[in-house]
Parts: sequence; C-alpha cells; structure tokens
Amino acid sequence: MNGAIDPVESLAACGHVCWSYKDRAGFRVRALEYAASGIAAGQWIEYVGSGSVEGLRTELAGLDGMAEHVEAGRVGVSSVADFYPVVGHSDVVDPVAAVAARVAGTEKALAAGYTGFRAVVDATAMARSAEQRAAFARYEYLLDQKTSVLPVTALCAYDVSALGGAAVAELACLHPFTRSGSASFRLYADEGVEFALAGEIDLVCRELFNATLAHTVTLSPGPELVIDGGGLDIIDPRGLLTLVEHGRRAGATLVIRNGPRFVRRLVELLDLQDVRVEVST
Repeated sequence: MNGAIDPVESLAACGHVCWSYKDRAGFRVRALEYAASGIAAGQWIEYVGSGSVEGLRTELAGLDGMAEHVEAGRVGVSSVADFYPVVGHSDVVDPVAAVAARVAGTEKALAAGYTGFRAVVDATAMARSAEQRAAFARYEYLLDQKTSVLPVTALCAYDVSALGGAAVAELACLHPFTRSGSASFRLYADEGVEFALAGEIDLVCRELFNATLAHTVTLSPGPELVIDGGGLDIIDPRGLLTLVEHGRRAGATLVIRNGPRFVRRLVELLDLQDVRVEVST
C-alpha cells in the first residue's frame, strides 16, 4: 500500500508514513491515532521526540487513554538522542546502525510476545542541517526496506514550521505514505524491485529527485537497477535521463517494470539503449 494522505484521512492502517505538521497539538492528535492503532494490534509502541524523557512521558500520558498504557509499561518513551545512533559525537544519524537498532528492537518486541514494533517519532531534531538530512534520507530509505518485510511500522513526523517545506520534502519523498502536498513524488520499497516510484517527476522537483537518487541508488548495487514505475503519473525527459544516469554511475542497466506507456515512448524518443521498459497491462 502507498499513497498521499489528505489531512482528514486516517493514518491508522499506514506502515511507514511521513507526516508534516505546523503545530504540536496537531501532531499529538496524529500520534495518539497511530499509537492507539498499534496498541490495538498488539504492537510495542515507542514514543520518540526532543526534550527529556520525563517531559515526553508526561506529554504521552496526557493523550486520551494513553496514561494506563504508559503506567503498565506497554509503551516506551525515548529521546531522539537515545533512539538514533549517530556518527561519532555529532548529531548526524548513522543510517546503518540506526536501522540495525530498529531491527533489534523489533526482534525484542516479538520475543516479548508483541506482534511487532511501531514507532511514533518527531524526527525534526535530526533534520535541521543539510548534512543531517542527507544521512537521515539514507536511513529512511534503508528503514523502508525493512518495513516492507518485517513487522515494523513508523510515523515519522517533521515540523514544517521549523524546517521549511523544501527540507521536509527531502525526507517525505522516501515514504510510501505522505501527507498530501509534502512531496510531488515518492520513492519506496516494493516486492521484487530495488524501489518503486509514484507521483509526478518534473522540472519543479528535478533537484530533489537527483538528490534522492544520490542517497539511494548507490545503496542498491547490482547489474540491473530494477524499479517499479506503475505509480508514476508524470516523468519528464529530464527526470528519466536523471534516473538513467544514476543507474549508469552505479554500473547498472535500468529496468522499469509496470512502466506506463508514456515512459516507453520517452525511451524510444530519446533513443536510450540501456533501458528496458516492461509496460503494465
């Protein structure tokens, strides 16, 4: 499942979802919805944010119906500083170590009798600088690979008032579910391919698309870069050429499965010899 979510739609059934917010009260409403859904499904819940653990615990316990779960120890509370392994003594996430920690947390939850692991995270503090966002983008990509095969789900929230819409888009585009308007395209894990693409890739998002591929394609080495294009509404010639170029840099031939017919036509018009498009029926 994937899609852009309107503000009135529920997040409960979403797996790996990015939610941008402008006020803390709005975030808390979504956090409660997402956490309550996980509790009902028997998942271990981890509530993560900036500030002290005690302050976060108080905030969580103040949400309707959550106090009893906090007191019973069915919900964990962590600061972002403790939840994410970082590089050295910096505030830049270590993508590989952070994903390994999520996998270990999921295994621990399963061993304890829970059905899975669900994180409710305000990750704003990990995305303030360009260096932080570049590393966190790699983390989001690698995490999404795990959420597609393991019982781990996550609500990744970002304060758009603090970061700005462009910065949030750098991370929102790496989720199968995003708030409508957060990013014009989405790049996410799917079965049997390196990743899937959905939405619109055009001149407006050219730089973002290029940066996103730089964060992800090099993490998927192989003779072929196989992607699913079934969710693409638009990809303009520059976007397609950017995708091809990143495949070439990685030493891979681009294969687009479930490609819309207009993608195959673009490949023909551009006379791209090292691209194969398998058109959807």
